[in-house]
Amino acid sequence: MPNKKLATALLQGKCPRCRSGNIFTYPASALFKFNKMNERCPHCTVRLEPEPGFYQGAMYISYGFTVLVILMVGLLLYFAGHPSDWVYIGTVIGVMVLLVPLNYRYSRIVYLYSFGGLRYDPSLSK
Repeated sequence: MPNKKLATALLQGKCPRCRSGNIFTYPASALFKFNKMNERCPHCTVRLEPEPGFYQGAMYISYGFTVLVILMVGLLLYFAGHPSDWVYIGTVIGVMVLLVPLNYRYSRIVYLYSFGGLRYDPSLSK
């Protein structure tokens, strides 16, 4: 059961300490504000940026997400009928542009959960 709660909190972008407060200020659908993060968790007030430049390491996770999406789109197109190289390139670029907000957010969320040094405290939950 705890792993299910962890996965739910991670997918919803909740604070790793209390799993109640939102990490990001606006939803991913707000295209010009998708990258705005809360400085502190609105529920437990823990700092969501442990040190300056902390999220530079999230670029590696973003790179991994990008490679995974490129492989999935490439395999899907390959099995759909072997289109030309330009169809592969155009489709991959289009999909990656559409996924920029999600890639940005989830790479930061996964990085914060993995390397932020914040552990879940059940007493802070709702």
